[in-house]
Amino acid sequence: MSHRRNLVIVRAGDNSVHPGWLNDPHRSFDLFVSDFGSQPGRYADAADYYEHRKGMKWPVLGELLQTRPELVERYDYVWLPDDDLITDTATIDRLFAFARAYRLALAQPALTRNSYHTWPLLLEDARYQLRFTRFIEVMAPVFDRAALRTCLPTFTENASGWGLDSLWPRLLADRGEQALAIIDATPVYHSRPVGGGELYKSSGMSAALRDKHALFAKYGLDNRVLVEARYFSGGVRSTRLPPWRRALDGITRPLRAANYLRLERRERRRHQPAT
Repeated sequence: MSHRRNLVIVRAGDNSVHPGWLNDPHRSFDLFVSDFGSQPGRYADAADYYEHRKGMKWPVLGELLQTRPELVERYDYVWLPDDDLITDTATIDRLFAFARAYRLALAQPALTRNSYHTWPLLLEDARYQLRFTRFIEVMAPVFDRAALRTCLPTFTENASGWGLDSLWPRLLADRGEQALAIIDATPVYHSRPVGGGELYKSSGMSAALRDKHALFAKYGLDNRVLVEARYFSGGVRSTRLPPWRRALDGITRPLRAANYLRLERRERRRHQPAT
């Protein structure tokens, strides 16, 4: 059994880019491929877990995790990205590391500035390592175990998942103001136009809008909550040393390394038995 503490579950179609996420065999996450493509078994060999199942992303993920609760309990963090996000192993490892270091309940990677996008808030802001927010898009949420337990029943609310990104922050409000974040230090590239996925091919945008309206009505929300998708409440700044300090560091680093080795040799001699 794997001892990795993070899990990625991707709903993968025929054009999924997720194989690029495994460019390094040394990774901190297991991969579950839930394949809805036309070639069953195509992605099985490179996955830690595999299934072939038709259906929309969020209802399928809800059913999967409710019927396999050991996946929720085994992992500290679970990332549920769309299959058109271009990234690599190191970036995903870093995403999980940031989520853990800041004890985030719910987060997502920022999107590169050239990504197809709906919400400008989610584009990478180079001034920050991460930004605290009350909006995490359904495209790529990462949950800690407790947040996943809380939000999991909502995954099957509708076919499209529309509206969940406004609901989840309210379900997690008791986790505090710094529990949700966009992680700018781990940007990913959203490679396909918004509205071009399998969901919209089969049902169109109008069905997704109906899903959102019904979800908002059920939970007492209205479009005012979408204001949250435009602002962040604070963040962790990305600091850069001034040019003179970087130059000094480059000059003195070899000297510091040599001094460390000198002290290490002296310490070894001090502990050698007398002859």
